[in-house]
Amino acid sequence: MRRPPHVPEGQWGCQVCFWTPVTKTVHTDEGDEEDRFFVLRMYTVFCVDQVEGKHLDHLRAGQADSGEPLTVDYQPAEDAIEATGATIRYGGGKAFYSPTNDYIQVPPKATFESLDEFYGTCFHELVHWSEHPSRLNWSRKEKENTYALGELVAEIGSCFLCRELGVPASENLENHIAYVGNWLQAMRSDPRFIFTASAQASKSADFILSFSRKPDDVPEPMEELVQV
Repeated sequence: MRRPPHVPEGQWGCQVCFWTPVTKTVHTDEGDEEDRFFVLRMYTVFCVDQVEGKHLDHLRAGQADSGEPLTVDYQPAEDAIEATGATIRYGGGKAFYSPTNDYIQVPPKATFESLDEFYGTCFHELVHWSEHPSRLNWSRKEKENTYALGELVAEIGSCFLCRELGVPASENLENHIAYVGNWLQAMRSDPRFIFTASAQASKSADFILSFSRKPDDVPEPMEELVQV
């Protein structure tokens, strides 16, 4: 994301603080105790008039009711995928990442109901691809990593990548719904589950985008989670 020439330096973006109370159960020799603390995280947000990009034009004043269909440019998504150098095999009827052989399998593009769904699937598998020990190795770092956590990280990471690259959300939610049961069960047993998944998804998305980002596109560093 670049600062447009008409926006003065120092006035690009605004710092906001997200905070939320979190309660977790701590197991001690005397029994279970509840530990309550606050999680703080800093973000930089932007007014749509402060940023450039045709994929954002439909959000600008006077554009929403123009009646003209939104033209989606999928080239940034194509470029990001190609820049990773990941081995992607197109064929079959199922998408997956093979950690043993380190490759991604994705059905042919023409078999998807929409390009949005195709790119969302590719990014989902690329987030799994980032698990590999030669990359982020995050699946080995998380002692409590489960299937539910891995899938939630991949889904959130895919959403991050799609929004960053201008790919609209798919209207087909069947794959998302299939994971909901596992996510809910995991979140009930571990209140930190969603925070762990979101943080890892952000790291994975940044890693995948790092292959195609130009120096001017690198976002400002974001504050880490702070317990107070």
